[in-house]
Amino acid sequence: MKIVVDRQRCMRSAQCSYMHPDLFEEGADGFPVVLIEHPVGEQVEEAEDARDICPSRAIALTDDEAGEG
Repeated sequence: MKIVVDRQRCMRSAQCSYMHPDLFEEGADGFPVVLIEHPVGEQVEEAEDARDICPSRAIALTDDEAGEG
């Protein structure tokens, strides 16, 4: 699994970095910076929550096996 942020959809509300600072931080331009691209364990649930609370639906969780193993 990989966390991906669509910067064109993102409205920079900072909900992801506020609610999940271990996964995201607010960049200098106001867009979120993904700190952990490939979440594991409890981070997966946090990533799913971040995706669900994003008001612009800019966060996606993709199937990416590069981060596993």
